[in-house]
Order: sequence, then C-alpha cells, then structure tokens
Amino acid sequence: MNKDIIFYDLEILLAIPNKNGAREEGINYCAGWSDYSNMGISCLCAYNATRELPLVYCADNLREFQVVTDNAAYLIGFNNARFDNRVLAANGITVPEEKTVDLLAEIWKANGLDPDNFEWQTHGGYGLDVVCAANFNEGKSGNGALAPVDWQRGRIGSVISYCIRDVMLTYWLGRRMVETGAIVNPKTGAALKVELPQLVGRWLAKQEV
Repeated sequence: MNKDIIFYDLEILLAIPNKNGAREEGINYCAGWSDYSNMGISCLCAYNATRELPLVYCADNLREFQVVTDNAAYLIGFNNARFDNRVLAANGITVPEEKTVDLLAEIWKANGLDPDNFEWQTHGGYGLDVVCAANFNEGKSGNGALAPVDWQRGRIGSVISYCIRDVMLTYWLGRRMVETGAIVNPKTGAALKVELPQLVGRWLAKQEV
C-alpha cells in the first residue's frame, strides 16, 4: 500500500486581467480566475512528505505529475479542490476527489462554513499568507496574481521559488493540523480545532519509510 503524502501548488501561465480590465503590454491573458481551460500552467511544485523529496514540474515534465498523483495516498493543497485540481484537469491531469485534502476547505468547515459556497464576508480572510503569518510568523513571498506576469517577463526562478515556498507553508500547516489538531485562527487569535483524521495513520506510517 502506497504511503506517499504529497503537498502541491501550481502557478498559472496566462495572467489575470485586473478588475478594471487593464492589461500590461506584451503580457498574454486569460479571461479570468474561472478560465481554467485557458490559463495554462507555468510550473507545479510539490513536496513528498513521506520521502522528504521536493519535486518541480514545468512544460517538459508536467505529465509526470500524473504518475505521482496515481501513486499517492493523499494530495494536499490550499484551495486546491476549487482551483489547482480544476486547472490540472483542464491540462489533462486528474487528481481524484477521494485523494484530495484541501486545507482551506478544512479551515472553513472548522468555522462552520460551507466549503462549496464561497461568500467573501464569511469565507474571506483565511488566505495562506495570513493563516501562516498567524501560526508561524511566516508568509508568502509574493502575489499569485503577479506570478504569470513574472514568468512571461522571464523571471522563472523567482516564480518557482515563490511556488515552492507556498508548498512548504502548506506542508507546515498540514503538519500542525495532524500533530496538534488545531491552528491559530487568524481572525480571532484563538485556537481553531482542525483535525485531519484520515491523515493521522499515514503521517505516523511515513516515519517508518
């Protein structure tokens, strides 16, 4: 039985127009944050927590992530069920729902919120940056909306570094949820009970690999 637990995040290739529709000269854009079929993937970074191995995928080896997905016990991300998995599906890579663990959705559920129906007034304020700042005093190194602009401008290394950092922040967050069953709520500063029971046994088992 496979024991691999994979944390992952991706950056899109085409930029997102801002709210007033303004576009930078020389930059290619998709229609918006729901245009999964056209936004493309510049890079996908992952961390095999079982084997303690970093993984990086770009256009030349992106299809190899399907093999990782097929062989994994669980694939963990932050807003991955609503975003990353849909972008991957549009690019021919399937992440099964039964293997998907979405830490943002788990935070919403822990707050009594419906993870399938986003309302800004209730669901907002739980981004990876603020959650990790509240829990680890560490945040993101950039803005995901700017990553495709940076990529198209040739700042490849900075985008990959940004993506890897997001993966590791997600890993820290998932590890805390599994090991302590709670995180600090960034909105209140109080402890928020967030348990991932389906991962506890796997987490312990990975120590034996």
